[in-house]
Amino acid sequence: MSEADDDEYDYSSEEDGYQIDDESNMDWKAENPNAAPTKHSKHSMSAACMTPVKSGIRIMSADDLRPEMHRRIADVCEVLGVSASAAGVLLRQYNWSKEALLEDYMGDAEKILKQNGVYYRCNGPPVKKVAAAAADDTCPICYDETDVKLAMPCGHAFCLDCWKNFCVNAINEGSCVSATCPQAECTEAVTEEEMSKALGDENDLPLLAKYREFQLRSFVESNVLTRWCPGVGCDRVACAMSTAVLESEGHVATCNACTTSFCLLCGEEPHAPVNCKNLALWNEKCRNESETANWIIANTKSCPNCVSRIEKNQGCNHMTCQKCKFEFCWICMGNWKNHGSNTGGYYKCSRYDDGTEEGGNDQSDSAKAKKELDRYLHFYRRFHAHQEAEKFASKQLKETEQKMVQLQESSEDATWSDVEFLRTANELLVECRRVLKYTYVFGYYFDTGITMQRDRFEHHQEMLERFTENLSELSEKPIAKMDRKDVVNQTRVVERFMKNILKYVEDGMDET
Repeated sequence: MSEADDDEYDYSSEEDGYQIDDESNMDWKAENPNAAPTKHSKHSMSAACMTPVKSGIRIMSADDLRPEMHRRIADVCEVLGVSASAAGVLLRQYNWSKEALLEDYMGDAEKILKQNGVYYRCNGPPVKKVAAAAADDTCPICYDETDVKLAMPCGHAFCLDCWKNFCVNAINEGSCVSATCPQAECTEAVTEEEMSKALGDENDLPLLAKYREFQLRSFVESNVLTRWCPGVGCDRVACAMSTAVLESEGHVATCNACTTSFCLLCGEEPHAPVNCKNLALWNEKCRNESETANWIIANTKSCPNCVSRIEKNQGCNHMTCQKCKFEFCWICMGNWKNHGSNTGGYYKCSRYDDGTEEGGNDQSDSAKAKKELDRYLHFYRRFHAHQEAEKFASKQLKETEQKMVQLQESSEDATWSDVEFLRTANELLVECRRVLKYTYVFGYYFDTGITMQRDRFEHHQEMLERFTENLSELSEKPIAKMDRKDVVNQTRVVERFMKNILKYVEDGMDET
C-alpha cells in the first residue's frame, strides 16, 4: 500500500485523547456518561432527567464510537505491524477482540492471515500474477480492453467500471464489509482502500459514506459491550465500559433519549431473574404453542359463583363479580377469603403441583405429554396474567400526571411533591409486574429436583405477588378514597420484597 493510500487509515493511538488500553474496556473521555443529548424535545429531555443514572453504561450516538473503533485498529497496527485496512478486517473477524486475535495470531500468523483474507495485503502480491495482469489489457469480468485497471493485493485486476459496479452492488446489498475479491474462488478481502479508489468520483461520496456506516454498524453489533437502543426510531448506542461494569449494572441499559430500558446482552426488555438463554427458549416455546395457549386461556372467565362472564380490565387479580358480588382470585378462580395465611399462603395457587402426591404414576407417552402441557400452561397462565397487568399498569402510569393534578387540587395545602408518591407507586407497579412475569419463566426452567431452593424462591414470589396486589388495589382507588400514607408504606414494602427475590437469585439461591 502506498504512503498516500495509508494516510486515510492513519489512526493515531492518541486521537481525541484516547489511550491504548486493554481492548475489553471502552476508552472514553472523562465526562458525564449519561449526559442528555443536546437536541431533543422538551418531553424527551424531561423523561431523560427522570431516568436512573447508570454510571458504568454510556448512551451515545454511533458517530461518537468512531474514535474507539479507530483506537483499536491503531493498537493492532502497532502490535502486529500490519496496515490499518488489514487490522480492520482481522478485528471484525474476531468481534473486535484484540486479545482473541493476538492469541491466535501468535500461534500461527500465516494461517490467520490466509484464513481472514489479508495474506497478500500483509505480505505483498504474487509476482507472477502481477506480471500476467500487467501484460493483459483485458478485464476478466467484462472482457473489454482497458489501459487502466485497479488491482487487488492478490494480483487480480479489473477495469474501473466493473470495480464500481461491484462496489455499488455490495453496498446496496449490505455485504460490503465482508466482500471478497471479484475473482471467482479468491478469498482476499476487499477493504476501504479498494472502495475509495473505485468510488472516487464526487457523486459517489454518499455511497462511500454508506460503506463507512456499515463498518461502524459492524463494530457496534459484533462488540459484546455495545448494543443499539431498540426504542422505535432511536439510533443511540448503549456502551458498557467493561464486562465487570456490565455485570454490576445487571446488564440493563436505559436510553437517555427515548427512555427505553433493555438488556444489553440480548436487546430484550429487562428480564431479571431469568437469564437470556432461558428467555429465548421461552419466547420460542410461546411462539410455537401460543395459539393453543390462547385458545385455552380466554380473555374472559366465568364467575365461579353465578357463571356470569367477566372481563378483567384492571391490573389487580382480586376480582369482584358485579352481578353477585362474589370475590375470587383471577389466577385460580378460588374464593378470595381462602387466600390467607390459614390456607397455605396468599398465593399458594402460584405454585405448580405436578400431582405426584395424589399417586399419579402413569408413565405412558400421552400422560407425559399431558403432564408437560399442564405444567407449561400453569406457568404460561401466570406469565400472561402479569403481562396483562403490566400493560394496564403502564397505561395507568401514562394517566398518572392527570391524577396527580386532581389529587393536588383536592387539598388546599398540597404541593406537587406531596403527590409524587403516586407516580413512584405506579412506576414500581410496572417494574414489579415485569419481574413477576419473568419469575414464572425462571420457575419453568428451574431444576424441579432442588426442593429447598424452589420452595424458598416460591415463598419470595408469593410475598411479592401478595404485596404487589395490595399496592395495585390502593393505587386504583378513586382520588377521594386514596390514602397517601397507605400507598407510600405499601410502595416501600413492595420495593423491599422485589429486591429480596432478585438478590436471592443473584446470590445463587444459596441456603447457607
